[in-house]
Amino acid sequence: MLLSMPDIASRADIATVVNAFYSKATRDPLIGYLFEGLDLEAHLPTMHDFWENILFRTGAYKGGMMYKHLALNARKPLRPEHFERWLELFTATVDEHFAGENAEIAKQYARSIAQTMLSRIVEPTGLPMAFLDAKMR
Repeated sequence: MLLSMPDIASRADIATVVNAFYSKATRDPLIGYLFEGLDLEAHLPTMHDFWENILFRTGAYKGGMMYKHLALNARKPLRPEHFERWLELFTATVDEHFAGENAEIAKQYARSIAQTMLSRIVEPTGLPMAFLDAKMR
């Protein structure tokens, strides 16, 4: 008898995914070095807030995700394969722990985030982000 996996239903579930993901990502041969110097213990609650806001619209996350990654790119240039690997690891981590509507939404948002960051950081057009955001509406 196959047991079905639960869906992401709480902040604790989000913490399970985020913590497991960072455990993999920080050791990954391709992207692990990008996390060197990161205070993971301080960073994890922020990421829990971020994903809790994405999935449950809590308003918990107050941050500038794009600017933090632009600063990272200035120190350690990001490449398309970094975003591809991040997405692979994140998607696999979600799939290892959860299945259901919220798990699928998390993976969809992860794909969107990876594509947005790739286009704005690695392949920038030179146009201001506000202009690009306005064009998308």
